[in-house]
Amino acid sequence: MSSVTVTKQTHETQEVDDHKSINLREIDDHKSIDLSPTERSFDTTEHNQEKAASVAEEKPVLWRRIWRTCVTLFERYWFLLGLGIVIGLAWAFPNVGKAHGAIQSQWSVKWGAVIIIFLLSGLGLEVRVMLQTILRWRLHLVVQVINFLVLPFLAWGIVRFFIAVDAKLNAMVYQGWMIALSTSTTVSSNSVMTRNAGGSDAAALFNAALGNVMGIFVSPALMTIFGDDRILFPPGSSRGTPNYLNVLKNLGSTVLAPLVVGQFIRFLFPKQIKYLAAKLRFSIINSLALLAMVWSVFCDGVASDAFHQLNGKDIVAIIGVDIFMYLFGCALCIYVARLPWPKRYNEPAWVRRWRFSRKDTTAIMYCGATKTVSMGIPLINVLFADSSYGIVGVLSLPLLMYHIIQLFIGNFQVQLLKKWIQKGEDEDVDADEAATITGQKASSPSSDRRILPSFISRRKPKNADAEPPSP
Repeated sequence: MSSVTVTKQTHETQEVDDHKSINLREIDDHKSIDLSPTERSFDTTEHNQEKAASVAEEKPVLWRRIWRTCVTLFERYWFLLGLGIVIGLAWAFPNVGKAHGAIQSQWSVKWGAVIIIFLLSGLGLEVRVMLQTILRWRLHLVVQVINFLVLPFLAWGIVRFFIAVDAKLNAMVYQGWMIALSTSTTVSSNSVMTRNAGGSDAAALFNAALGNVMGIFVSPALMTIFGDDRILFPPGSSRGTPNYLNVLKNLGSTVLAPLVVGQFIRFLFPKQIKYLAAKLRFSIINSLALLAMVWSVFCDGVASDAFHQLNGKDIVAIIGVDIFMYLFGCALCIYVARLPWPKRYNEPAWVRRWRFSRKDTTAIMYCGATKTVSMGIPLINVLFADSSYGIVGVLSLPLLMYHIIQLFIGNFQVQLLKKWIQKGEDEDVDADEAATITGQKASSPSSDRRILPSFISRRKPKNADAEPPSP
């Protein structure tokens, strides 16, 4: 009986509570209906103020996101923006930066900027890294053969084809192509893009230095060979036959000597120079010096009206051939570095041993396919010292366009290569785990055996791609 009584009391209590809550809601509803217009407007105003405050809090967040995006894009592409600015300034004020002009750019820029670039490059290259990387002869051989032999002679074949079909392009465009493709690899941009993509920074740094030292001797020699082509350089034209003593004196003073001095100082004061390189941002100073050289060369061309000798057909041909040459160089470097084989089961051992890691392949591609303005423009100034500076400006145009193209395309390639390298590292980890479970030796995944659009890969031991720390 007691339990029944308690249950009844509980039900009665719940009914009373429900009745009270209903009455309270009715009272609130009546109160809300009986609100005066003033009270209602006050509630509306308070609600609007709260809403405006929330919107005001969201606006700074949106602007901060936009600002961060703009800063990120500027940090990534500021050099390309700088190229546009210096070219525009050269068109607007050519007399300032031309040779024998207001700032005597034949000394202040064409010597001063080059010395700065190679001195800082020598200071930035860690001596220990150079010594550790110097014995990797296969990697250096691939890079330098493609850069100094394959691309120049391919360009020579393309030029002879255009002449054979009577393409009616300006003769200086042909000569400019030969000069552009006979130069060495870049000094800074290839190592920067390799580092950003997660590639072998040490290999890129060493081959940049090696290529530019070799370029002092190889580039003039190539121009001597091509200068003997009477179709490419008809009698009476500016052939640019080099005086080797003068070439070695000029390029040795502006390229080799600053590089050696920089390495010597780095060897004596490694910690101090490393601190200065990070504090003063050597890479940015190098890029600014390079922009100064581009500006000076364009000033020379605009001041002499030499660019008016080129029509729209010449410009389109320069851009088209430069894009083709750069992409062909990239594809060839990847193909040689990741040598394919039709069938995996009968793949020779030497093919597996030849293949480079993904990080090394990235360095090979950027060093093998790129061409330098910092070496090319001094080479043009030396080889064509007796020509007008306007002609020098036109001869430099294919090289300048090639440099701009490789920077544009190279920056887009960074993200693709970064994903490719990361994919290879993930697959290596999976293969190692599978080998640990099964007790068998891990093998390369079949998806890595294709060359394009994917890349060919061979598995390397864990941390095999590790390189010495970059400066």
